[in-house]
Amino acid sequence: MSRTLSLGCVEFAVPGRTLEEKLEVLESRAMWLELVNDEARSLESIQAAVSSFSVPIFSVQANKLHYLSLLSDDLGERRAAREHVEETMSWAAALGAENVVTTLAFGDPAAREPYSLALETFRGFGTQAEELGITVSIEPLGKNRTSFLPGMSEVHGLISELGMEHLRLMADTMHIHDNGDDVVEVVARYVDEISELQLRDTGSRPPGQGAIDFSSLMDVVVKKFKGLLCLEYKPGTNLRKDFDHACKFVFGFIAAVR
Repeated sequence: MSRTLSLGCVEFAVPGRTLEEKLEVLESRAMWLELVNDEARSLESIQAAVSSFSVPIFSVQANKLHYLSLLSDDLGERRAAREHVEETMSWAAALGAENVVTTLAFGDPAAREPYSLALETFRGFGTQAEELGITVSIEPLGKNRTSFLPGMSEVHGLISELGMEHLRLMADTMHIHDNGDDVVEVVARYVDEISELQLRDTGSRPPGQGAIDFSSLMDVVVKKFKGLLCLEYKPGTNLRKDFDHACKFVFGFIAAVR
């Protein structure tokens, strides 16, 4: 990816009651949006909202994977999870987004042979992604949230085995830390293979409010990273305060390194 490094924010962390208000905030800061597909609204309503703004949507989360498992032992749940990812992929293509955020499994996968099933499932996603001209990325969740391929190296191994151009590796700074790995070292190791890097601190707080060394991390990111850079944290009671802090913190590092 050759674009100049820019910062995005996941939809639920942007101040505003409506999508239009959130887009106005992002437009004022020249930021991009990571849309959340929770199936609470239609694609048409989203297209209508974004048409009045110059905010790009670069990524779309398949958010229902938080409770629908692609690796369930229930065929109906697996089908629903696959259909949700497929819908999210179609949304991304329609909105001009390049990336779809997916996960393998929260908790313990109940399928009898989860690794084989993961290969089969994401091979299908990779083929569809190529047809749509988008990327499907897999986000490692860390051992606190899953027992199945929790770390960057494990998910990277799965993606490497599939060997598909439109399947990529994602990274989340909190998940890397919670897995017991060094965030800076891991990001530096996979910097050329990460499609999107989500920035959040320990405890899912805004960057700069926890234990992660963002100073060293941003030095690597600004100098070497070519993918999508996105704020993705759990906002507290003061959405605006958290957002303003996170933007000032991260933009400050970007300006300093440059």
